[in-house]
Amino acid sequence: MTVTPVDFKQTLGRFLSGVTVVSVEVEGEVHGMTASAFLSVSLDPPLVLVSVAKSAKMHALLATAERFGVTLLSSSQQDLSNHFAGYGAAMPLWDRSVSPPVLANGIGWLSCATHAVHEAGDHTLYIGQVESLGYSEGEPLAYYRGKYRALQPG
Repeated sequence: MTVTPVDFKQTLGRFLSGVTVVSVEVEGEVHGMTASAFLSVSLDPPLVLVSVAKSAKMHALLATAERFGVTLLSSSQQDLSNHFAGYGAAMPLWDRSVSPPVLANGIGWLSCATHAVHEAGDHTLYIGQVESLGYSEGEPLAYYRGKYRALQPG
């Protein structure tokens, strides 16, 4: 069986994922990118991974950054997800008490030092060691089969 990009995308689209915004600060300017290809790697040390397309603007920024932030988006932040995916014009509110800045009002955030970088096909895997983090209550922004979804209580 030949695995085509369309079949691969259609199959993996059936995996429910949360939505994050990955951020870096370069020369005083904060940049962000929507990412659903995010996961925890290790508890000890605390490591996370984000997969970034080599064609993405954020790829070059992460390649030179020593640190990156991750905001776990809440269900009310779909407009920000769209903004950082290149659709829409939401006005992000950055929490600058965290370095690098993360989005305000997410349900969680992590500040990471770049731990390792691995080439993986048309993407690069950026592994970050979590140095600080925080969270709040709320519903996550979920993504399934190319659309945002709401989680049902219970």
